[in-house]
Amino acid sequence: MNRYEFEVLCFFEEHGEKTCTLQELSDTLRISKSAIDKAIERLISGALMTRNGMALKISEEGKMALEPYRAKRAIIVGAGMGTRMMPATADRPKPMVFVNGTRIIDTLIDALAAVGIKDIIVVGGYRFEVMEKELPEKYPFLRLLENKKYSAENNISSALLAKEYFRGGCYFCEADVLVRNPEIIRKYHYNTDILGSWSLETDDWCFTSDNGMLADYKKGGTHCYNYYGISYWSDKDSAELRKDWEELYETPDGKELFWEFPAFMIRKEKYKVEIRPCEKTDVMEIDNFSELVLLDNSYSGINQ
Repeated sequence: MNRYEFEVLCFFEEHGEKTCTLQELSDTLRISKSAIDKAIERLISGALMTRNGMALKISEEGKMALEPYRAKRAIIVGAGMGTRMMPATADRPKPMVFVNGTRIIDTLIDALAAVGIKDIIVVGGYRFEVMEKELPEKYPFLRLLENKKYSAENNISSALLAKEYFRGGCYFCEADVLVRNPEIIRKYHYNTDILGSWSLETDDWCFTSDNGMLADYKKGGTHCYNYYGISYWSDKDSAELRKDWEELYETPDGKELFWEFPAFMIRKEKYKVEIRPCEKTDVMEIDNFSELVLLDNSYSGINQ
């Protein structure tokens, strides 16, 4: 199916039988009314949707047609020490820090589970015993992997530890992001994609757009998209990235690489990563203890 048909099917799979105008669909899906109208007619003629008066509905055949695009699993990496979050990370890893009563990593796992993704691999390192003890109590379906090299190598070693699970349509996420809007996690994906929010200027990791695809990944920029470390990878692209991780890890500086550098910088010509825009209020990374205090004043009495 083409992209327009895919987006229309995803909308009705999520909302069920629904009566809405072409204008309403156009505003929601950000596709022209004429393109949506053609997509609906093709989907109906192909028995992927049905029409009952003014109401439209995805058919069982339509749901089956979406299955190849379903996100099947997720890898979450969070092995680092989180030194800028001290003293909150003195006895637990940054993803396990509580913010207003909820652990940071829980916001991501809950969002994944809400769309049916429970094949989730979490790679920890620093204070791994805390993850190992606490996470299975709430999430018995998790697989936990320990990266014992976390203090000597960058997170490419965490990626390699989980590489056998990185296939077949998979989210790859960094564990220290606070998900405020769980709807940023989608059940179905047409392409490899990455979340980003538009910024006039930022001093964090960011990327620009080349006809909707990720370009010019770097630290700091203007008229760009903030990087949040939540991406989805097709079977083809995940296979390529597994090979690139393995090959580049063995190079002289390979152990210092971030997991995303092979796809976004070093061998970027091999990949087309679509930018999936989100709002700045949807997801955030807490960079340091001062920011944590501003979000959760229960930490305000703790000395840094």
